[in-house]
Amino acid sequence: MLLLHGLTGTPLEMQCLGETLAAEGYTVHIPLLPGRGTVPDDMDALCWEDWMQAALRAYDGLKREHAQVVVGGLSAGGTMALDLALRRDPAALLLYAAVLSVAHRGAYLAPFVWRIVRRWPSPPSDMVEPNEALQCYDPAPVRAMGELLSGIGRVRPRLGQIAAPAFVAHSVQDRLVPLTSAREIAARLAGPVETLFLEGTGHAITCDAKRADVAEASRTFLRRNLGRSVAQPQYFPQLRTA
Repeated sequence: MLLLHGLTGTPLEMQCLGETLAAEGYTVHIPLLPGRGTVPDDMDALCWEDWMQAALRAYDGLKREHAQVVVGGLSAGGTMALDLALRRDPAALLLYAAVLSVAHRGAYLAPFVWRIVRRWPSPPSDMVEPNEALQCYDPAPVRAMGELLSGIGRVRPRLGQIAAPAFVAHSVQDRLVPLTSAREIAARLAGPVETLFLEGTGHAITCDAKRADVAEASRTFLRRNLGRSVAQPQYFPQLRTA
């Protein structure tokens, strides 16, 4: 199982989910994506394809050892999971607050201004249970938002080509990514879709107040669609420090 964290976050965002699914018998890999976990300047030279190549290498490594690979992602990681499903054949998708649009309209200027405006204050967190360990870059790299919009442009027109079973989860109180993103994904994917719309949590649903509910619902979805994994339980988060 490959789990992808958010735009400027770290694997810690996926820790509760990863531990729950590892206990179920899945081999879980949560790579630190390029440019994260260090300093914002490291993202200025990276594009969407750089992120995707790292995700594809991680997927291909798992696929060499396992017959089936599930791919999941939070926020921008969910958008990456959709792009990965267009390039590979995952057994299932776990999409947590995956991004097809953003609430802050000014973000859509990022592709045009990032060479001039390199940093912009991150929006206020909407987490119900704030956690200082879950630090994202602030101020945020403007190019990173521009590259996310590029990825959305690649994925959105092709959602109907993705046939893997998908679990789509989103907070109804999400102030960063509109609930319409989840509804559009659920409506347009070609394969079977299960949805979970949550109250009492912010955007980062895998690590906020309802993280245990999200992990349990994910486990139930996988049991229904794949059966229980026979892999030896392993948990391989990768987190570098600056």
